[in-house]
Amino acid sequence: MSIQLTPKETEYLAKLGKLLENTTNPSTFKSLGMRIEYWAKKTPTKIGLLFEDKSWTWKSINEETNKFANYFIRVGLKPSETVAVMMENSPKFLFVTGAISKIKAINSMINVNLRKQPLIHVMKIGKLKYIVVDKDCLPAIQGVYNDLKLKNNEIFVVNKNIKHDFIDLPNELNTISSDNPNTVVDFNVGDVCSYIFTSGTTGFPKAVMIKHTDIGNFYANGLHLKENDIVYNPLPLYHSHSNQTWRAVLCTGVTMALRKRFSVSEFWKDIKKFNANATVYIGELPRYLLNRPESEYIPGPLKKMFGLGLRKDIWEQFQSRFQIEHIWEIYGATDVGVPLFNIDEVPGMVGRNILPTVEIIKFDPDTGEFYKNKNGFYIKCKSGEIGMLITKILNYSEFTLYKNPEKTKLKVLRNVFEKDDAYLKSGDLLQLHEDHWVSFADRFGDTFRWKGENVSTLEVESILNNFPSIQMCNVYGVSIPNTDGKAGMAALKVDKELGFDYYQFSRFVVDNLPYYSIPIFLRIKNELEFTGTHKLRKVNLRKQGYNIEKFNEPVFYWDNSAKKYKGFDKIKYQNLLKNILKV
Repeated sequence: MSIQLTPKETEYLAKLGKLLENTTNPSTFKSLGMRIEYWAKKTPTKIGLLFEDKSWTWKSINEETNKFANYFIRVGLKPSETVAVMMENSPKFLFVTGAISKIKAINSMINVNLRKQPLIHVMKIGKLKYIVVDKDCLPAIQGVYNDLKLKNNEIFVVNKNIKHDFIDLPNELNTISSDNPNTVVDFNVGDVCSYIFTSGTTGFPKAVMIKHTDIGNFYANGLHLKENDIVYNPLPLYHSHSNQTWRAVLCTGVTMALRKRFSVSEFWKDIKKFNANATVYIGELPRYLLNRPESEYIPGPLKKMFGLGLRKDIWEQFQSRFQIEHIWEIYGATDVGVPLFNIDEVPGMVGRNILPTVEIIKFDPDTGEFYKNKNGFYIKCKSGEIGMLITKILNYSEFTLYKNPEKTKLKVLRNVFEKDDAYLKSGDLLQLHEDHWVSFADRFGDTFRWKGENVSTLEVESILNNFPSIQMCNVYGVSIPNTDGKAGMAALKVDKELGFDYYQFSRFVVDNLPYYSIPIFLRIKNELEFTGTHKLRKVNLRKQGYNIEKFNEPVFYWDNSAKKYKGFDKIKYQNLLKNILKV
């Protein structure tokens, strides 16, 4: 069936076609470091970066980056070797990753919230040569140091006057040249620029290999960046969405205003301070901003936004109240790319399914099985139906995704519409509407999204099962009124002799889980249900949620201000529904 494209879609597809041509032509590949050098030469005095009360020209960005690059070369870092970068947002994050890129080594970007076993897991991916860490993340590294098998002189701390036993980078850089190093400029199609981690259905985070082919062109087009734009970026740089925003800046030579961490109270103040006319978002951020009282900094210069996860009701309220001219919504993920783009700005939609490589196929969320026709092939969804989005792999024999090839195989469907074809599973459920429009429906299975982060239920289960009195647990996501995403809930089978000390358990989750992975609700059960294939059954638990009017078992909820679990009763349940109780 032919699709009548809108003028904006026609223009977008023409640009996309050009970008796709470049992904197979190594002569077009540019590293982060090469782009920094380019702008330092072309527009040396233009401001490229704003942070707090400081600014950096492209010339100074390049010089700072060069110091790190020349130092790493001196200590022996070579192309294709891996450096873990565990840092909060800061200019030094950009200098360090740009420096590693100049050498054509690989940045392994570590989530700053990881602790203990999940942190050890990601650190051991890619045969680390070095670790670069800041003062905020140093305690986490110190806590797992004995498990990392690295020497003290292979861990670098980027801040001054911090007590530690590792290499003090600021002192080391005092005598290092700021001239351009012999930047590596030769590329092959499969060369890896960085690892960005995603929570998956098989447990601990998986390393997605980001190639040098993807240097921010799509995001630059998505934000419609112009020469004098200033892009405000409050999202964590170890995440794909934020990191691609920096790459878009490197692609176009505009200015990025960076914040260490997103702040609801400081957002509009920053927008005015930096005179930012563009920003990126994830779905939760606009809701947080809408819930704030009127601000003296509104109306401000912000005119365009680019992101994902924005619901229709929030979209319309936000755009009207804050006088935003353009909101461009996408559907995408680190390991799937961006197969849908709502370039015509229809609230509530993630785009139209206009690409021949993208399909939505029928799926049973209760069993986790795909529907097939009499010939054994998968069935495409019709308008009104919900299914899983998949994207075609055009050259499966050369396809790479995760650092672990076995993990990649689990993400792929074969023989979907014809013999030997291959498609990549998104793991997300989307709804197909009239005229090929698509909206996001839900995440499926063993992951859910909370506080802007993807949470792996298997990862959380593996950690909770280490608590002495828990014999077995089942973790799943539940919806909470007036919030986006799903909150974690854990059904626990407890050793009756040891009992359940919720105070000690509260300390345990704080010490071992990132804040966004801590289950908001606990349900104590005598037995857990299993499927016929001996997998933990989540369907009934999800349906019952935390509605204690449907069952007679102890439930606890997480009081974030007190950092401990408290009893959850019918009164608290009603208060939660009325938005009186906040979690």
